[in-house]
Amino acid sequence: MNVSKSFWLWTRGFLEGRSQQVKLQGALSSIRPCPSGVPQGSVISPTLFNVHVDDLEDCIPSYLDINTHKYADDCTQDEVIPYGSTSNMQKVLDAINDWAHRNKMKLNAKKTKDMWICFKAAIPEPPHLKIGDDTIERVKSFKLLGLWIDNTLKWNTHIDEISRRANKRLFYLRECRRADLPTNVGLTCYESKLRPVLEYAAPIWGGLPQYLTDELESIQNRSLKILGLPPDSLQSLEQRRDKLSIREYEKIINDETHPCRKYIPDMVTNKYDLRTPKTLPGIFSYTKRHELSFIPRTNSLL
Repeated sequence: MNVSKSFWLWTRGFLEGRSQQVKLQGALSSIRPCPSGVPQGSVISPTLFNVHVDDLEDCIPSYLDINTHKYADDCTQDEVIPYGSTSNMQKVLDAINDWAHRNKMKLNAKKTKDMWICFKAAIPEPPHLKIGDDTIERVKSFKLLGLWIDNTLKWNTHIDEISRRANKRLFYLRECRRADLPTNVGLTCYESKLRPVLEYAAPIWGGLPQYLTDELESIQNRSLKILGLPPDSLQSLEQRRDKLSIREYEKIINDETHPCRKYIPDMVTNKYDLRTPKTLPGIFSYTKRHELSFIPRTNSLL
């Protein structure tokens, strides 16, 4: 990684010889050494963890054709299984488990989840995955980086979850009204406490059927009603999601190194003198599920 020896020695000195003790109700425990890990709260600790897991993918043979996605301390892997083929995920899991043992780590089978996504009932599910002797739970939905992913690739679970969280936060608006605070204070409270919950990662799940769109709009309308404002006081959440999607899509178009860039069609230069010399070609969808997904939906918006 092109790290100089002096910096490596400094890092080793920073980590070696550390100890810890616990204070509970004024009583101190005995001092114990810390043989592993990094100091919590240190600026360099997240970087050192990234260095530690940097070679995780190297333990997976390339012929297994598995995608690995790492973000902070979260790791997700996926594979596309062609019809008539078998899953390689157990082989990958065994390789990662061996890597973990070599690096003085231990995989937590209880926190690891397995999801099978298939829309053909005739195709049997692959065997359950295992970490050592522990069987990994196969789930129909799970929370990944703040988003609830469903094995039907629908967003009902995610919308139900964020609606539940946002409805709880209506309490803030009622308190603003009860305290006779100015309307703009209550509006600021909504825009900082409630709306971010309803818009987190919105470009990904923004293509919703009408009944889910109405469910989210009802929360904003209820918020405005509590503050004594008409429903048209703010732009609709659907319009805001469209703008967020377009902004994200344009970032991908303008960044040739973006990992999603390969899925976006190239601009077409028109041969005729039109108002827009360059346009995006349409993306054909065979299913409503694909049509409402991020790239086809935002491509149509543009």
